[in-house]
Amino acid sequence: MTNVQLYFAIGIPTLAVLLGILMNVLLYNGINARFNGVDGRFDSMDARFNSLDAKFDILTGKVIDVINRLTRIEGKLGIG
Repeated sequence: MTNVQLYFAIGIPTLAVLLGILMNVLLYNGINARFNGVDGRFDSMDARFNSLDAKFDILTGKVIDVINRLTRIEGKLGIG
């Protein structure tokens, strides 16, 4: 076996392994970027739900206030 054959026997598999590692790193970075994008969308949805929850709490408080006022009016009129 000549030196050139030895270099090819060692170099080509080594190059293939290094290229495989490089491709895996690139694919991992791409997938990671997509997951970060999905996380951003979920964060914006969480913000929307928190906003709706706060509005619903305000609305519930106002309905309770109206019920309390109606109860007092009924009590004064002797209806209830």
